[in-house]
Amino acid sequence: IDRLRQGDDLVMGNRFKGGIRPGAMPWLHRYVGNPVLSGILNLFFRTSAHDCHCGLRGFRKDAYERLHLQTTGMEFASEMVVKASLHQQKISEVPIVLYPDGRDRRPHLRSFRDGWRHLRFLLLLCPLWLYLIPSTALLLGGLGLMVWLTPRRRDLGGFVLDVHSMLLGVLCVILGYQTLWLWAYAKIYGWTSGLLPPQTFSFSVFRYFNLERGLLLGLALVLIGLGLNLWLVVEWAGKSLGPLDVQHTLRHALWGFTAMVLGVQTVYGSFFLSMLGMSGRTHQVPEETRASQEGN
Repeated sequence: IDRLRQGDDLVMGNRFKGGIRPGAMPWLHRYVGNPVLSGILNLFFRTSAHDCHCGLRGFRKDAYERLHLQTTGMEFASEMVVKASLHQQKISEVPIVLYPDGRDRRPHLRSFRDGWRHLRFLLLLCPLWLYLIPSTALLLGGLGLMVWLTPRRRDLGGFVLDVHSMLLGVLCVILGYQTLWLWAYAKIYGWTSGLLPPQTFSFSVFRYFNLERGLLLGLALVLIGLGLNLWLVVEWAGKSLGPLDVQHTLRHALWGFTAMVLGVQTVYGSFFLSMLGMSGRTHQVPEETRASQEGN
């Protein structure tokens, strides 16, 4: 109550600072479940809470009503902390003592089922870690492998990396690029549906990346791919439509195929992004939020 009167929006108990009496918390929850899930929550959403699943909480009514909580299971505890953080509310903790449960029935908590529900929820509300970081790693790794193997095969202490390893790079690039589009879809859907606060998405995105620019970029990639594959046809014709040197031609063909796939993905992805942006959510965003974002 004192912390709420000082202006905090959400105050939670911290059982690890206040003390956990013997037999009050299973070792799996104390040393694995709570630390891991609280650590992931802090990593994803940059909160300062250390006991994110403590049920003893106090909150301001006006702050709570702004969160629009929706979950119906044990992940409700995580949703409250996550959305309070996304709404930039002031969160604090106070030490409390956890005593053994005195009830004569089994607890409702199911360790693995409810732990997964918490983790699933954290991932769904964090497109950065679910989509953007893996896609960036796949794209950079795949492109690096393709560039490295394009001139010739590479020998690494008895291991030979050749065109088959370059195919792995192509796979990483395609998967990474598709996952990158999923990140864009998730960000815009989170904004238009109200699942994420308005300030988590910038309206200026539509000024710099619109349908027309996406189409131009996609068509450019398709033309580059067609040009590389046309060179392959010329090479084939020079061999009287006979066998080609796979070690030489396949390297360039892989670049052409990859560019065409990325180009088609860009064209259709741009159409879908534009459709998501036409959901009519814009007029529901507060004018001051929209003005500040457009000013930035």
